[in-house]
Amino acid sequence: MREPYSIEAEHGVLGAMMLRPDLIDVLSDGLTPADFYFEDNAAVYRAILDLHQAGKGVDFMTVGEHIGILSDGTRGLGYAGDIVRNTPSAANAATYAQIVKDRSTGRALMQAAERIHEIATGEQETADKIAAVQAEAMSLDNGGTADDVVMAGDVITTQVDVWEERSDRFDRGETLLGLSTGLTDLDAKLGGLQPDQLIIVAGRPAMGKTTLAMGFAADAAIRQDKSVLVFSLEMNKGQLIDRLTAAEGRIPLSLVKNGRAAAEGYGAQLAHAASAVKNSRLALSERSGMSMNRIRSIARRHKHRHGLDLIVIDYLQLLEGDTKADNRTGEVSDMTRKAKLLARELQVPVVMLSQLSRQCEQRPNKRPIPADLRESGSIEQDADVILFVYRDEVYHEHSEFKGIAEIIIGKGRDVETGTARAAFLGQFNRFENLAAGWREPEEQPAKVASLASRYAKGGRG
Repeated sequence: MREPYSIEAEHGVLGAMMLRPDLIDVLSDGLTPADFYFEDNAAVYRAILDLHQAGKGVDFMTVGEHIGILSDGTRGLGYAGDIVRNTPSAANAATYAQIVKDRSTGRALMQAAERIHEIATGEQETADKIAAVQAEAMSLDNGGTADDVVMAGDVITTQVDVWEERSDRFDRGETLLGLSTGLTDLDAKLGGLQPDQLIIVAGRPAMGKTTLAMGFAADAAIRQDKSVLVFSLEMNKGQLIDRLTAAEGRIPLSLVKNGRAAAEGYGAQLAHAASAVKNSRLALSERSGMSMNRIRSIARRHKHRHGLDLIVIDYLQLLEGDTKADNRTGEVSDMTRKAKLLARELQVPVVMLSQLSRQCEQRPNKRPIPADLRESGSIEQDADVILFVYRDEVYHEHSEFKGIAEIIIGKGRDVETGTARAAFLGQFNRFENLAAGWREPEEQPAKVASLASRYAKGGRG
């Protein structure tokens, strides 16, 4: 069996750096002190990097003086000198560096195998074990490679094909780059929900953020025939199906819940909506105590088996942290970073719901802003798009905007900020497009009628 280290390769790369300091930038790419098995060799490597980064000369004397005394009490100068004397040339230095990295990776794999064995024999549930094993595998990193950097000219060559495809789609009348939200005004501003995006949907309680996100999911699964995976940490699957069916059939949710939908004349709508939901590629996960590692495990498996076009997570503040952080803000930062990485890895939009703090309610204008997000720093940093759901009637009983929801684009990468509007039909648990020709109340000679159905554009959800 091959040894998990090579003292010859470690001395070879260190000697080459001290003989040829001009090679340090090349040889150190992707190589860390932790990759050296022997602590004395790691100390020499750290000294070389310190001197080089400080713009000082690097040879065995400067390195030895920088080290001082090694862990065994011997002088660093003598050890560095021995390394240089035993390195005849720097010709094979790149090979030595690769051997050091490979042996380091081998040790990391052995350590991971030990931890995976501990996970496998532990008391966790099987799904948690799988998520923990995948997280363990994710932690392995082979460092930088030449593929980390590409020439702009090479990107242009492949991007031309993307431009041609976009032009062809436009000619076919397909103006969206991603999945439709089902809301025309919002689609026009976002260009749809696009692959690799993390989209945060936020709002105060009762604003309709879950209704909006589930509307995205239903439209993608039912009308666009896409594979959608919804993680609900707040409602069980029965509650979700009640809401989805009521929204799809335009049936008062209360009648679905109390069993009187058919008796009140909604039998046909209920049957049609149930059939549409049943025949869709919408999948639900309702387990509590979910973490981002576990979500990633489930999502990867689902994509392999059924394909995947959209993920919805309801909601961020109910997720459990994968690692122990000093505070909740640190945990949230880890979650949003992993959500963004998940979107990029699976090349699907990830819609994640988030609560808002009460700060917005203390202002005269209660429309939310990014600073109102709980643990806002990491959320705002990692999100590609932030959508705030605001309904003026929640705060103002006699608002002229009754039945009208504002979907405020608080942040958008490659997307203009602004506000999209939709009709909110609370009794049906759904958002709809506004009727053509709708105008702001102040632009009309009379007040806007209070019922959302007056503005709603029937048909599409």
